[in-house]
This record gives sequence, C-alpha cells and structure tokens, in this order.
Amino acid sequence: MTDRAVDREYLTGVQYASDTNLSARQAIYRFQQPLIRSSAWALDLVPLAGDESILDVGCGNGLHLAELSRRAHRGAVFGMDLSSGMLTAARTRSDATLLVGDAQRVPFADTAFDRVLAMHMMYHVPDRDLAIAELRRVLHPDGVALVLTNSHRHLQELNEMVGSVLYELNGTDPAVLRAYLRFSSESGEAELRRSFDSVVRHDVTSTLVVTDADAIVAYVASMGSIARSAAGERILRDVEDRARAVIEHEGAFRIRTEVGCFACH
Repeated sequence: MTDRAVDREYLTGVQYASDTNLSARQAIYRFQQPLIRSSAWALDLVPLAGDESILDVGCGNGLHLAELSRRAHRGAVFGMDLSSGMLTAARTRSDATLLVGDAQRVPFADTAFDRVLAMHMMYHVPDRDLAIAELRRVLHPDGVALVLTNSHRHLQELNEMVGSVLYELNGTDPAVLRAYLRFSSESGEAELRRSFDSVVRHDVTSTLVVTDADAIVAYVASMGSIARSAAGERILRDVEDRARAVIEHEGAFRIRTEVGCFACH
C-alpha cells in the first residue's frame, strides 16, 4: 500500500497540485482564540535584522514568504517547493524567487543562507535524515534553521471525532491520516540533533472556537484520504452531523491547537 504522506506523485499531483486543500485547512484558523499568526510567531523566535538571506524549503502557498514581504525584508529570499502548483499560489503573496525543488537535494551551494525555514513539511519527506542534513549544508555556520511541526495533541478534539466516525464506518485507524505523527514536536528533536549541535524547541497553544460546522467539514474534506475514499460522502455527512450537534449544544466546537518550532544551530 502506497504511503501517501510521502508519495511524491500523490503530493504534487493530487493533495498539493494547487493550494486548494491547504487553503481549506488554513481557513479554519479564523476561529482561533487568541489569534496566533504562526508565520510571525516562528520568525520572531530568532529575530531578523532584515538583510539575512533566507530559503523557505517546502514553502507551500507562501504563508511565511508573505510574512517576510509584509516586513519588507531586504535580504535575498527564496521559496522552494516540490509542487509547481503551490508556487503558483505563493507567487501571488510574495516577490521572492521561487523554484521547484526537493528538500532531499537542495539546489544551492554550501553555507548559502543565513536562515533556512522548513515549516510543516518535514513529515512529507521520505528520507528526513538526508533532508535535515541538506538544511544544515546550505546554512551558514552562524545561521539558524527554523523547523515547524505539530504536537501529537494538535487538533485533538477534531481528530478524536473524525477518528470515531472512521472507526465506526470501516474500522480505519485514524492515525494513518495524521502525517505529522511521524515528525512531531515531541519526536523531531532527536532527528534534528543528528545534524545540528543545538536544537531548542518552542511551543505555542491556542483554541479554535468553531461556530460554523461547514468550516469543519471543509477541513476534513481537504484530507485526500477521506474525500477520495468510497465512503467519503458518508464520512463528511457524519462529521457534519456531529459538529453541528456539538455547536448547538455547547455554542462552539472547541479544538486545541499546539505547534512546536525548533530553532536549530
């Protein structure tokens, strides 16, 4: 059975052929209380002077590139992603230099950058040791790599609800849908330390106070493993029914968010 979380053809041709699915997942954060812009929070962990050279590996639809543009960052900024479709979206958010590339073979010279970003993408890389070594290789000796991922507890209430639906319908283990479990804020440090001398983890938590069941359905529908399954429509109906029931009874569906960012030297 193909492991879709690291299947290059699936990731670039289906899940991230465009930023539609990613945007659907990002949209639910409009319900976050307190609102935390993770791109700003992560970049602020190691303050920028403004003239650093920066590479965003797996830049997706340009969330962090957009934050750098918002700050009028003066240094050279590059965004790289495996999917050309994601770069199309990123191009609307930033004037960074964009290129298609693989985190396992970063097409830049040694010590080329002062900062390297790897945000919510390491769990999609087949050979993480190789990719992490590449982050270190292209980083200046005094530079910093920022690696962002999720905690095991991230979206716990939503995962439990969806997991219950999946298990009741067909006995599916919901863990297979959570790619980030393979490189989480709890587990990532050990892997990063094989290439970096210093790895410091920073965590931030918040709550999604969701008052619109459609937002939860859209989030779940963006998971290719669900939307493209034979029982996809039934799963989404059950998710909608349960979300609406919680919102009607409690006023909102409250979902914990917890992410971790590693500052690596």
